[in-house]
Amino acid sequence: MRASDTRARVERAAIELFAANGVDGVSIADIATAAGVSQGALYRHYPGKQDLAWHLFSTAYLRTAAELDEIRAEHAGFPARLAAMVAHFCALYDQDPELFRFMLLAQHGLLPHVGRKQRTPVDAIADAVGDAVAAREIAPVEPLAATALIIGIVLQSATFRVYGRLSGSLSPRAPGLTRAALAAVEALGETAT
Repeated sequence: MRASDTRARVERAAIELFAANGVDGVSIADIATAAGVSQGALYRHYPGKQDLAWHLFSTAYLRTAAELDEIRAEHAGFPARLAAMVAHFCALYDQDPELFRFMLLAQHGLLPHVGRKQRTPVDAIADAVGDAVAAREIAPVEPLAATALIIGIVLQSATFRVYGRLSGSLSPRAPGLTRAALAAVEALGETAT
C-alpha cells in the first residue's frame, strides 16, 4: 500500500470518527482500526491524535478562507458576494457533512491555534462586509458583528441538519439563508444609525 493511500485512509477515518465522537472521544487505536492500518503506520504520518486533528482542521478551515476570498474577488456587489459565500458553505456541508461537522464541533478546541496572520473564513466575510460599507451598499455596521450574524445563520442551519432537526441538503436552502443574512445585516445597520 502506498504511503499516500495510507495517509488518505487515516485522514478519512479520523474525520468520520472525530465528527461522530469528538476528538477527545477517539483514540489512535480507533483511527487505525477504522483506517485498516497499524498504529505504527498511523504514527509514521502523524506524531499523535492532536497533530492529526490540527492538520485536518487547519487544512480545511484555511482552505475555506481562501475559497471565500476567491468568491469575494470574483463577485461584484455585496448581495452577490454573500449569496455565493452562503451557497459555498451549504455546498461544503452537502459534499462532506462529516468534515463540516468535524470543523463545526472541533473549532472551539482548535481555533485558538490558528495564527493571527492566517486568513480565516471570518476574515474573508468581514472584509466583504467592510467592502460593502465602504461602497455604501449597506449602512455602516461593525464588520465582525455582521459576520457573526451571517455565519450564525449558516452554521445554526448546519447544526440543525447534523442533529436531524432539518432534513435534506443545505444547498436548496442557500437563497433563503442569504435573504435572512442580508436582512440581519440590514437590521444591524439600522440599529447602528
